[in-house]
Amino acid sequence: MKLQYSFFSAILIACACMFTSCIDTEDTNQSMVLSGEWRGDFGMYYTYVERGRTYTFDSYNTYIRFIPDHSYASYGTGTQVDYYDYGPYEYQYYHFTWSINNGVIYLSYDYDHMLDTRISNYHMTNDYFAGTFPASNTTFRLYKMVDYYSWTPYVNIYGYGSRYDWDNYSPFTRSTDEQVVDSTSNTGHVLSRGRKTTLLQK
Repeated sequence: MKLQYSFFSAILIACACMFTSCIDTEDTNQSMVLSGEWRGDFGMYYTYVERGRTYTFDSYNTYIRFIPDHSYASYGTGTQVDYYDYGPYEYQYYHFTWSINNGVIYLSYDYDHMLDTRISNYHMTNDYFAGTFPASNTTFRLYKMVDYYSWTPYVNIYGYGSRYDWDNYSPFTRSTDEQVVDSTSNTGHVLSRGRKTTLLQK
């Protein structure tokens, strides 16, 4: 009886190891495809309050880079830069950490954890990366540019480039109740950032 139990236990352990190995291999394969630089619509926006009115500005383009921690790692760090046609900011950039676990991609942003998200519904090839954010049901689509690129101008965990006289030509898009005080501003303006809750025609 003891021998049978030991044999059965060995079989279970072997199966568990094989199953874990399959998961790790798949996560590694996905991370190898994800690693690199992408460009497209990543569903980003920010809101800005000026003179009692709330402006919401959608990013028209995002550059995002995923860097593995080491060769074949299923986790690492990244840099994201969102560009805007209108509003006080021409761009906003972030540092984040990422990981893939059982096929789910997790993003954690160093500066603004309200942007943290997981991506489970997606399709990724060597050419494009598309999917849906579960919290807002917003779709995104990115296209692979290069595997590695120098982002040396963006060395902090958060920043932005200001645009002067933006309120002279900025359209009012929509209102939102979700607001966060911008700790980088001393003007008393209210700034919030996030992912689009609805898809807008651009």
